[in-house]
Amino acid sequence: MTTFKNKTYLLGEFINLVKDKQERAAYYAPSYNYALYAVEAEVTSDLEVYVGNPVEVKDYDEEIFPEYVVEHAMWYFCSDENIQDVVDLAVSRSKNVTVEQLISALDYYLEHDDFMDVC
Repeated sequence: MTTFKNKTYLLGEFINLVKDKQERAAYYAPSYNYALYAVEAEVTSDLEVYVGNPVEVKDYDEEIFPEYVVEHAMWYFCSDENIQDVVDLAVSRSKNVTVEQLISALDYYLEHDDFMDVC
């Protein structure tokens, strides 16, 4: 069930869903694909993010954003694959990783396109 989509969250709240794998199916299901969008640029636990469908790319590279994103002047923050990879790797390295550490790891990844060591 994809009831997590088309909603806004605080980034810290959504990171917990990702950490607990509540925003994905056990097996690949396209309906679970998503992207995160935000208005603010500062990556903090209280950053409000919208979880919606990924950007759709049409002919001539025309990008179609979800209606909510356009109405609220949001920008693309990250993909489901980005946040899942960062969180899953950090959790596999340290079961006691905090939400703040996961947010720092995500911020680092988005800035450097590389994973940060989380201990």
